[in-house]
Amino acid sequence: MPDYWGNNPLVANADGFFGHWVIDCMKRGTKLIVVDPRLTWLAAKADLWLQIRPGTMPPWPWNAQHHYRGRLYDAEFVDKWTHGFDQLKQRVAEYPLEQVAKTTWIPKEKILAAARMYAKSKPAAIQWGLAVDMTKESLPAGHAISALWTITGNLDVPGGMITVMPPFGVAQPWLGGWGQST
Repeated sequence: MPDYWGNNPLVANADGFFGHWVIDCMKRGTKLIVVDPRLTWLAAKADLWLQIRPGTMPPWPWNAQHHYRGRLYDAEFVDKWTHGFDQLKQRVAEYPLEQVAKTTWIPKEKILAAARMYAKSKPAAIQWGLAVDMTKESLPAGHAISALWTITGNLDVPGGMITVMPPFGVAQPWLGGWGQST
């Protein structure tokens, strides 16, 4: 399940490959969430369009997965591979869902639906664009989005968020041994 945050791959890629790939995935039943203030073609075709208020990216992803009574995360993955999850939950608790909905202009029900859809989709991926990268909120937004990959167990798994470079020089078998330590 791809999730697009402030990105329109159908027009943002000169070669057209990525946009075509998205459409092919949609034809095969891939669920799609689009986070964008504008109603793009992808947003219109998405299973869920979150029309976010510009400049309010960081608070909502933190809240979306972490604050719902602890049910929307991959406990096994978190216990085995993460550090600081309890501190993350404490920080997120500072942003009640009602406050996030009011700040972002995204209805509470849509935030909950997106959180459930992403958390329950295996595998799932988030692809963000310049609308996240080129704002003053880019660092906390990127951190929050990366946290979603991690706590849902969608980090470094086929079909999820694959790291481009092998972490700490450790080979990744699905990349055919590319980047093995010597």
